[in-house]
Amino acid sequence: MIPEVAYKIVRGFAWVGIAVCIIAVFVLGSLAFVGAGAFALMAFGMTNFQSTVDKSYVFIDERSVAFSLVNNSVVSFAIPEKGAHSYSADIYISLEQKEALLNYLRSLFPSIEVVKIKRLNDQYKHPVYQQDEEVVE
Repeated sequence: MIPEVAYKIVRGFAWVGIAVCIIAVFVLGSLAFVGAGAFALMAFGMTNFQSTVDKSYVFIDERSVAFSLVNNSVVSFAIPEKGAHSYSADIYISLEQKEALLNYLRSLFPSIEVVKIKRLNDQYKHPVYQQDEEVVE
């Protein structure tokens, strides 16, 4: 979700920080590491700062309910059953990927319920979350 430009800026600040720490050592001597040591260590760690993609799997079926945030790229899933096999999951993807995902899910599960909501917390007003302890048919 964070653009690559932000990572380039952080890496640039890290290299500038390393240069400032080296200059401070030449100007102030080794005592500069007392104050600038933490920044130097942090700067060395941030020079390889880059985005990572976390991949995980969400198992869904035709009983699942997909909550799609309007004008946002979040899709939240829930299943209308209580017990050990119930779940909920949030997926953060781009808007284009979201539409492709929802269309793919509709092709796999024609009876899947897709609910459009304005805020993520609005999903808890859905009847899936308003059930008592009995099992849904």
